This record gives sequence, structure tokens and C-alpha cells, in this order.
Amino acid sequence: MTYKIVYEANPHPKDMQVINDGIMAYAKQKKGHEPIDFFDFFIRDENNKILGGCNGESLYGCFFIDQLWVAEPWRGKGYGTKLILAAEQLGKERGCIFAAVNTMDWEALGFYKKLGYQVEFERHGFLKDSVFYFLRKDFI
Repeated sequence: MTYKIVYEANPHPKDMQVINDGIMAYAKQKKGHEPIDFFDFFIRDENNKILGGCNGESLYGCFFIDQLWVAEPWRGKGYGTKLILAAEQLGKERGCIFAAVNTMDWEALGFYKKLGYQVEFERHGFLKDSVFYFLRKDFI
């Protein structure tokens, strides 16, 4: 039998779920972990248009906020903070013990620090002298 490695841009969510399911089954087998639980929060206008949002997952006690975005006209008006606080509340309800986020030095480092996140690690070497920060906020 012949196998091949195939690159797929924008793969179908069902195909991506096969990988997630395999990882979760292995975590359950090895450590007894519950499945990774994904989330999304959105800011929508009266026409249901998305003006911002955040997403991520809770996994093994960590509430990971993967992405946060607010459209330019609505930045600086508290929507990002409301999204993060709503996400953190969900993380606490799910029994997570800490939240984690990543950001570049030119994105939202000050924003996350203002919300109580602390730099846990920084990675240098990105293009144009950019720095990638890993931040954490303990719930307990």
C-alpha cells in the first residue's frame, strides 16, 4: 500500500476534526483527560455582521485564548476587554486553573498586561525584529 503526504490549504473542518479526535483519544488513554472543548465569542451588529470576536479552547486545565480581533472602528471602546472577560468567565466555569494568550510585541501586549496577564516566555527571531510573547493569568 502506498501513502502520501498531501498539502491542503483551508482544509475542511471535518478533516481537521480527525486530527483533533486522535489527539483527544490519546490524551484520554494516557492521562484520562477530558476532550478539548472549543469556544467562540462574537460581537455582532443588528444585521448579524461580525465586528469582533475571540476563540480558543480549554484543554487539560488551561483556557487558551487563541485569537482576539475587533474591527478598527470599535477598538478602544472596551469591546476587547468584554470579550476577554466573557472568555475568562467561561474558562472558570469549565474548571480551568489558568488562561493563556499569545501576542506579538506590536499587537496587544499592553492590553493583556492591563487585564492581569503576565509574560511567561518570549520568543525572539521573527521577521522585522518582532517578539512573540506567551502570557498567563492564574484563576486560582
